[in-house]
Amino acid sequence: MSYKLQAAIGVAIAGFVNASIAADDVYRLDDVVVTASRTAQTVDQALAPVTVITREEIERSQASSVPELLARTPGVQIKAYGGPGSVTSAFVRGTASAQTQVLVDGQRVNSLTTGTPELQFFDPDQIERIEIVRGAGASLYGADAVGGIIQIFTRQGQGKPHVSLRAGVGNMGTHEFGVNAGGQSGATRFNVGAKLYETGGYDFTNDDYSANKGANLDDDGYRNKSFSASLSREFDNGAEAGVSLSHAQGKVEYDAALYQGTPSPYGAYSLFNNTSLAAYYSLPVSEQWFSRVDIGYTRNKSKERAENVPDTVTFKPSFIETRRVSLLWQNDLEWHDSQLLTLGLDYYNDFVDKTDKFVNPETGKKEDSRYNAAVFVQNQSRFERSDLQLSVRHDKNEAYGRNTTGKVAYGYDLPKAMRLVASYGTAFRAPTFNDLYYPDTGYGVGNPDIKPEKSANAELTLKGNHSIGRWEVSVFQNDIDDLINWAPVKPDSRKTTPSNIDKARIRGFEASLNTQLVGWNIRTSLTLLDPKDTKTDKVLVRRAKQNLVVDADYQWNKWSFGATAKAQGHSYNDTANKDRAPGFATFDIRTAWQASKEVKLEAKLTNLLDKEYYEVKGYRKEPRAGLVSVIWSPEI
Repeated sequence: MSYKLQAAIGVAIAGFVNASIAADDVYRLDDVVVTASRTAQTVDQALAPVTVITREEIERSQASSVPELLARTPGVQIKAYGGPGSVTSAFVRGTASAQTQVLVDGQRVNSLTTGTPELQFFDPDQIERIEIVRGAGASLYGADAVGGIIQIFTRQGQGKPHVSLRAGVGNMGTHEFGVNAGGQSGATRFNVGAKLYETGGYDFTNDDYSANKGANLDDDGYRNKSFSASLSREFDNGAEAGVSLSHAQGKVEYDAALYQGTPSPYGAYSLFNNTSLAAYYSLPVSEQWFSRVDIGYTRNKSKERAENVPDTVTFKPSFIETRRVSLLWQNDLEWHDSQLLTLGLDYYNDFVDKTDKFVNPETGKKEDSRYNAAVFVQNQSRFERSDLQLSVRHDKNEAYGRNTTGKVAYGYDLPKAMRLVASYGTAFRAPTFNDLYYPDTGYGVGNPDIKPEKSANAELTLKGNHSIGRWEVSVFQNDIDDLINWAPVKPDSRKTTPSNIDKARIRGFEASLNTQLVGWNIRTSLTLLDPKDTKTDKVLVRRAKQNLVVDADYQWNKWSFGATAKAQGHSYNDTANKDRAPGFATFDIRTAWQASKEVKLEAKLTNLLDKEYYEVKGYRKEPRAGLVSVIWSPEI
C-alpha cells in the first residue's frame, strides 16, 4: 500500500484516534490499525505484534467487560481482586498494569495516583474496536508504554441510521439494559449509547486465606451506568471535525483489608465516576501533507465509603479526583513516494485533589498538578521488499525531569507470504503522584527524588498468512532498570517508601494461529514467560509463566455457537516466591439465535465447570454464571 493510500485511509478514519470509518471500501480493508505507528496501516504492515478486537468479535464473544475481552489476547494476563467491578490489572508480556499505556479515543486514562487504568469499568457495548500493540511504544506515546499500548475506540455512526435495544438477566441477581443508536446522514456521523449493568455478586474473598478471617462474608455487588456519544462531519475540502464522550459511574462493593489491625467493616464500597472527552479537527493541507489537532479532557472521581462500621474501627470516608487536559498536533508528510514523515507536539497537564493532600515531604509544599510537554518524530520507509520505521521522542515533565526514547523496527518480506520483523526500543514508566508525594500516614510516605523506570525491549517476529490461516510467533526480551519498589524505611519498620533499586528481565515467547477447522473459526494463542527479578532471581509477583487460550465459533443457519478455554500456570503472591497461587483452567460456552430480522437471542455460561480459582490469591473469581439476553433492532 502506498503512503498516498495510507494518507487517504488516515483521512477516512480521522487519523490515529478516531474510530469512525466513513466508507464501506475502507471498512472492509483487512484489519486496519492506527495505534502501532499513529498512521493507518494493515496488521500485516505493522512492525509490531498487534491484535485487533473488532465490533463483530465483541458481539460474538458476548463479553460483559473489557478485561474479559483482553484475557483472550496473546501476551495478556488479567489479574482481578474478585468478580465484576473489582480492582483489575492487565499484565502485558509480563509487565505490570502501570507499565502499559491505555488510551480511550486517544486520551490517556492510566490513574495519576496508582498508574493502573480502570479497565473494569469500560462497557463492551460502548466500544467499536480495541487495538493491542505489544512491545515498547514510548517513542510515539511517551510514559508508561513499557509492555505495550491498549487503545479503546468508542462506537461511531456509519451506514443507515439504526437503533438496538438489549435486555438480559442472569443468576446472582444480574441484569442489564442497554440502548444504542447511530448512523450516517450525508457527511455527518453520529452514535449514542447507554447501558445499565448490575449484579448482586458473591463473596470475593476466600475466608480460608484472607487476613480478615471471619469477616467480610457478605456478597460483593456491582453497578455500572455507562454512556457514550460521538458526532463527526466531513467537509467539502476534505477536512473533518468530531467529538466523542465516554462516561461510566456506579458502585463497587469489596472486601477490605485489615485497618489498623482490626478487620474492616462488612459494607466497604467505592463510588466511581469516570469521564473522557475527545475532540479533533483534521485537514489535508495538500496531497502530501495531512495535519490534525486533538484536544482531550479526562476526569476520574472515587469515593470510599462503608456501612455497619464497628465501634472498634476508626473509619474515615475518603475521596480522590484526578483530571487531565491534553493537546496534540500531529503532521504526516509524504516527502517521497516511499517515505512518510510524522511530526508531533504532545502536551498534557495533570491535576489531583484528595482527602489527604499530596505534599512534598522535603519542602512541605502542596503538590496537586504537573505538566508534560513532548515532541516526537517518526519516519516510515517502504522499499521493494522491506519496511523501516525509525522514531524518537523527548518528554519534559515538571515533576521528574526529561526522558528521551527511541525505536527502530525493520520488516522483510519472505517467500511464501511470510514476513520477518525485528525491533529494538526503549521506554519508561513515570512515577505517580503516590510514588512522589504520598502523604506520611505512618504506613507510607512518597519520595520526591524517585526516578522513572527505564526499559529496553528487543524482539523478533515471524508471521504468515497461508491456507492454514494467519499465524505469528515472537520472541522478546525486556530489560527494566530502576524499578520503583516500596520497601520499609528502616528494618522492621511498618512505614514504607519507594526507591529505584530493583531490576527485572522478562523473556518470552508468543504464538498465535487463526484458522478454520470443519466449519469452526478457531483462534489459539500461547504465551510462555520467564519474568525474573534479576536482583533476587525470583519470579515477578503475579506473573504466570504459561498462558494458553483457545477461542472457537461456529455458524449454522440462524444459530451460532462458541466456546473459550483458558489455562494459566501458577504464580506467586509475594516477592520471596513462598506464597504460591496454583494454576487453573476455565471453560466458557455461548450461543445465539437470530430469531428474526429484528430479534436476536443470546445465552452464555462462564466457568461452566464451576471451578473455584483465583487470579490474585485470596480473592475468588466468579463461580458458574449464566446470562440470557434479547436484542431488538427495529427498522427506522
